[in-house]
Amino acid sequence: MIEDYKKALRQGERDSKADVAAGRYPHPPVLDELVPGNRSFGQKSLGIMQIPLAMVVGTRTAGRQDAFSRTFMPMLGVRTEFATKWSHLYDAQMGEGFRDPVKVYEYLHRFYVEEGNKRTSVLKYLESPSIEADVIRILPEVRPTPERASDDAPGEKGVALADEDEGVAPGVDLYREFLEFWNAVPTYDIEFTKPGSYRRLASHLGRDLDSPWPEDAVRQLRSTYLFFRSVYLKAGGAHLDITPADAMLTYMDVYGSSRMLETPSPLLRTRLARIWAEFASSGPSSAPVLVGEPVKESGGAMSFLSGGSGYTSQRPLVAAFAYAGSLEDDFWARAHDRGRQELERHYGGIVRTLSYGGCESEAAFAAAVSDAASQGAEVFFSCSPELMDVTVRAAAEFPHTSFLNCSVNLSHGLVRSYYGRMYEAKFIAGALAASLADNHVIAYRVSLPPCGAVPEANAFAEGVAMVDPKAKVVLEWTDHGVSGIEDLVEKGITMISGTDVTAPFDDPLAHGLFKVVDGKVRNIAVPTWNWGRYYQIIVDSLLKGELPGILTQDGDGLPAGPRAVTYWYGMSSGVIDLMLSPELPYGSRKLAGVLRSAISSGAVAPFDGELLDRDGIVRSGEADRLTSNQIVGMDWLAQNIEGDFPQDLRPARVATAGLGVDADV
Repeated sequence: MIEDYKKALRQGERDSKADVAAGRYPHPPVLDELVPGNRSFGQKSLGIMQIPLAMVVGTRTAGRQDAFSRTFMPMLGVRTEFATKWSHLYDAQMGEGFRDPVKVYEYLHRFYVEEGNKRTSVLKYLESPSIEADVIRILPEVRPTPERASDDAPGEKGVALADEDEGVAPGVDLYREFLEFWNAVPTYDIEFTKPGSYRRLASHLGRDLDSPWPEDAVRQLRSTYLFFRSVYLKAGGAHLDITPADAMLTYMDVYGSSRMLETPSPLLRTRLARIWAEFASSGPSSAPVLVGEPVKESGGAMSFLSGGSGYTSQRPLVAAFAYAGSLEDDFWARAHDRGRQELERHYGGIVRTLSYGGCESEAAFAAAVSDAASQGAEVFFSCSPELMDVTVRAAAEFPHTSFLNCSVNLSHGLVRSYYGRMYEAKFIAGALAASLADNHVIAYRVSLPPCGAVPEANAFAEGVAMVDPKAKVVLEWTDHGVSGIEDLVEKGITMISGTDVTAPFDDPLAHGLFKVVDGKVRNIAVPTWNWGRYYQIIVDSLLKGELPGILTQDGDGLPAGPRAVTYWYGMSSGVIDLMLSPELPYGSRKLAGVLRSAISSGAVAPFDGELLDRDGIVRSGEADRLTSNQIVGMDWLAQNIEGDFPQDLRPARVATAGLGVDADV
């Protein structure tokens, strides 16, 4: 009907004007312009199948491009032959439906129409969810497949996709993961935006991507996804900049994947509301906030009694602390528990604390959270990065409790994280090491699993280079504590940066920065954490009511996005320091003192000026200073470091997914 063409035309004109106003190109993209000479690329016919109409985004050639808006609505006048043919096709679809499939090319998980542009436009106008298409896949930058290791992410059989750093289109790495998924589960509907998501999905379902799934498993996954997608979009998911598949995977991380199809829609919607902050904080436009300095304090603990906070010794703020290890044999747990005790003493009854050790298992952690809730805990600290996943689940179950996790590279909307800029102390330790080393060689040992390990190693190396440009830092990754030191000494390396603990200097083990002289360990300096001070800063904000709320609303009253928040305090806040051996020479102590004062005041930063990595790439210019999120996201090693990342722990897993915003308040 021509009347429907008129409606579609008006919609196309509105869409085009909106695109122009927003600075977007108002017509569909052309595949031949995106991938010049695409017919010479690797191609594979996938046959006829139903494809998601929302993923049909462009045309193969520019011949009919101007006839459509970017949304595939018609743009030519009502009296044109184009309008007449479009109307006839509309009538045919409303009568008996289209009989022939359109022909499309698929490139990087999107479709470009070669034959059937008007049919595509009609179905877009009718808001059809899918369209029947004869699909030809184009593989970017194909080359003969070399012998592949079994754990390499495969492309299509017989071809390999080039990496992004070889100048091919953005998104190729993620597309490679999609092709791996496709070989096991041939469906286009499920689309992720973050690397590793396809295998995570398979793991949730008790499967892998190494072989095709049974048909019933594929049908089950499709049905589950379509059910989740429907409820999620009705709940307001279209307002977020993540895909429904991203959201479904986040839901599975919290609630598991079993029996989702049997979950009543109202219950699923209630659960979505509880974890909406996770969805809202995970999109590309909701970069996490990195808080570098605490709010300036005013008054002491007793000021809360007269300041109207509502907390008294009769009605204290209850704060719970959970440790993965036991207090008997885990130094990290003991250090945090000493901080808990200092916190309780500092507030003189206004704050009461609860302590739970041995929470490594999910059951033990859940029991601790349940007990803390029964005792009225308003804030819950999980004091190890390995507890983050269970902390997120607990935060969804107890929305009125503030949950914080001790980590720096695990960003979540439901859980704030906190960690220290330990790299500042490492920078000073590196300068001391270079000033006292005998042979321009210093060992730096990293304990596994790491947290903030790359910035700390690089800061140490920068401190070394500042004092001794000829010195090399030998990097070792270890999970064996202090064992292996003898091997270093045999190689002539006697200046060593080892495990960091707040241990006394007469400890028989070698901690912090030390030197081996005549077979004996001589301690030089130990980086230290002041967890009591850290917890005081956070609880101080809670008592004042200044800890920002987790969830906000947008202008339409729909759930919208908080950004994930990470507190990342350093020497200026008093939460990080470097304990010096009393036996250090005066000059070395003075060097450490000058650097400590300069870093605390902000006059000097470990990552000031020109920084080169081991490949000679300039990571920072002479007049530059790396931002906090650049430091947290480091996936490179400084030029004077010898050694590499462990084979099973690549940079993307050592560093962070990327903290995007610095908020030095």
